[in-house]
Amino acid sequence: AQPRAAFAEELRLGIIHTNDTHGHIMPFRVSGEDGWGGVAKRRIAIQRARADTNYYWLVLDAGDVFQGTPLSNLLTGFLDLECMNQMGYDAMCLGNHEFDFGYDLIRGRMQDANFSMLSANIIDRERGMAVAKPYIILRRGDYRIGIIGITSETLPGETNPRIKESIVAYPAIPVVKSLAGYLRASGCDIVIALCHEGYDRDLKLAEAVPDLDVIVGGHSHTFLTEPTRVGNVIVTQDGQWGQNLGELKLTFERPDGSGGRFALENVENKYEPLKPGMSEDDGLMAFISDYNQRFEAEMGKPVCTAAVNFPVEDIRIKENALADLIADAMRAQLGADVVLFNGGNFRAGLETGTVTFGDLYGVLPYDNFLMKVPVTGEKLREILEFAGKQYGDGGFPQVSGMRVKYVDMALVEATVGGLAIDPKKEYLLLVTDFLAIGGDGFPLSEDPYGRSFTGMEQRATFAQWAAQQRTITMKTDGRVVFEWVNMADPGIKD
Repeated sequence: AQPRAAFAEELRLGIIHTNDTHGHIMPFRVSGEDGWGGVAKRRIAIQRARADTNYYWLVLDAGDVFQGTPLSNLLTGFLDLECMNQMGYDAMCLGNHEFDFGYDLIRGRMQDANFSMLSANIIDRERGMAVAKPYIILRRGDYRIGIIGITSETLPGETNPRIKESIVAYPAIPVVKSLAGYLRASGCDIVIALCHEGYDRDLKLAEAVPDLDVIVGGHSHTFLTEPTRVGNVIVTQDGQWGQNLGELKLTFERPDGSGGRFALENVENKYEPLKPGMSEDDGLMAFISDYNQRFEAEMGKPVCTAAVNFPVEDIRIKENALADLIADAMRAQLGADVVLFNGGNFRAGLETGTVTFGDLYGVLPYDNFLMKVPVTGEKLREILEFAGKQYGDGGFPQVSGMRVKYVDMALVEATVGGLAIDPKKEYLLLVTDFLAIGGDGFPLSEDPYGRSFTGMEQRATFAQWAAQQRTITMKTDGRVVFEWVNMADPGIKD
């Protein structure tokens, strides 16, 4: 080993990071305990972290700021970005859910941010250039920090399907390789990839692009007890919803005056839980409370009572009682033969007790309309075969009116009303408009306002049904079965 230089030049860089906050502006409930998270608490925690003047600080977010709570959704992300302005963020990469409200909206929202919104690999079809800044270079003292933004290359299947009419998504690795090399050649001392593509893809990116120093990730909602080191690249991610604040302290060294690349010498990591009872910024709380009060009355109206807890943590890998309940309710309300929902359609569970409209907004945050699509039995089997391959992904099948069995993700049995699906018979399939026009890659391409359009929005339809029931309860009944014979259970994917 080479001896260390007696007099090394030292660069201490602190990175405060969040990802997948999904509209959680106000404090929220975790495991039955209210008061976790919220931007007012996060602002105090950021200020406290930055008070350590031994480090140069960056405040970064790895995407999916939008989509997830009524307050955020009804303002289409405006309030989230304004809070980030006040918290002092330096940059965020665009996540897939930043595109949920349409391409024109996210382009307009970029003007609301006082920080850089980045995405190097998503290209505007008409303009032939990146939809946002591909990278930025920030100065900290005498040093130049390059930050590259990356959005999941699977974006067209993970947001409003109409987005693919406006953009082209490219794989991350070649884009980051090119830009990291350019930033090094341009004199950047440190190069960071700010990525919304999932932890597993981040590890592959770190291995493929050693020109990087750090990857701050999102999309898979991964909470790491410690950052992962791949060669000399540090990979970190901070769970979800702003429940914790990631604080990464990095010490780099190089021989004084050498002008060479900094080498990572030390890593300190902390995920600060934003617990109930922690200090909140009074000014920011007052600001958001003004907006929140406008929605609380409507969102706080009771709809029904839940007789049991309805968790959704495993909704992408197994049949789920809440999904069964909603699918059965929709089938009854609209008179379909069968229902298919994607597991990613359901974003939060329900706890025992009073269920408000705001709770249902958390369960079904997407403003999707229901479509009743006539399909042959042959086409229905094709759809179900595709759905089986989505195990662990957002396209996992949650159904009503039929029973399906998969072995190693291959469809081996499918019945409707106890009878095998007749390939020549026509069935009325109820799906969201997201799936009907090919969302999550499903083999459908309906006109969203054509013959199959019902005019019924999914959340309002379920709320109406639930209010009539007064009390809701459900148990799974084995309608969706996955067995593993020749392969191991692959678990949840990015």
